[in-house]
Amino acid sequence: MSSLKSLELAGVPVLVRPPANPSLSAPLIVLWHGAGIPGSEEMLAELLPLEEVQAWKAYLGLPLFGKRLPVGGTDEMTRRQLEDYVLQALLPTIEQAMQELPHVVRALQARFSIDDRAGIGLFGFSVGGIAALLTLLESSLPITTAVLAGVTKDLVSVVNNYERIVQGAYSTLKEKYPWVEKRYCWSAESEVAKQRLDFMARASNLQKRQPMPAVLFVQGTQDEIFPVSEVKDLYATVAAYYEQAAQSHRLSIRTFEHLKHNIDLEAAQNAPDMQQNISEIQRIVAAWFSQHLSS
Repeated sequence: MSSLKSLELAGVPVLVRPPANPSLSAPLIVLWHGAGIPGSEEMLAELLPLEEVQAWKAYLGLPLFGKRLPVGGTDEMTRRQLEDYVLQALLPTIEQAMQELPHVVRALQARFSIDDRAGIGLFGFSVGGIAALLTLLESSLPITTAVLAGVTKDLVSVVNNYERIVQGAYSTLKEKYPWVEKRYCWSAESEVAKQRLDFMARASNLQKRQPMPAVLFVQGTQDEIFPVSEVKDLYATVAAYYEQAAQSHRLSIRTFEHLKHNIDLEAAQNAPDMQQNISEIQRIVAAWFSQHLSS
């Protein structure tokens, strides 16, 4: 962690790690944490140091997380999630993350000797992975390489998980929030978001990037938040477009039999199988960026 520089750029908390050889030209990798573990830029920097990768690594704090919690802190975030999970919690996080990313990238390029000829690398875990998926589909940034960990195929899957959590804690939540409902109440606006975050229906948009971005999906087979079957469905849909473009070598999926949703270094200390899977993820992610994001 000693090589990390802590900054605030364009209003975003950022941890920056230099390339393996700072004297040589190097592109940029931007990394977003999730809501689980790793759930902060510090935890993600510890999980994926990527020190062997010849790139600048920028770990960004997500909107409405950590240092960017709203006034009222976690209680306020809980209220927002229960009042309208999609429109008051999820969408504001991923939308703002995507919109502020170009400003952060420009600030990083102004401050460090970043070579943008190879494009930009992007990593996202869980909600950060959903932000990364949306960014791949909608942003004009030259993202050429991406790793998506613990993601899912659409907003319906995300809401299904939200409902499972609420229903499991319903009696407790009802005491503090008498108005809470067991089921998410879809509105006209959240229905629009449902279409926007239907990544299977929008997968063809990846063809607008040429060459198509080198995308690696990473998922635990025991993922209790987003079932591995759903990310496999997304992968299969995406793979058809890569095959059409004769770019199948730029798409891959890796699953890990001893991992649930969280990628937890601390929990893995007493679980050798989990530790081995995490070590594999660290190696595979580093190799993917080294192979596909080279200047």
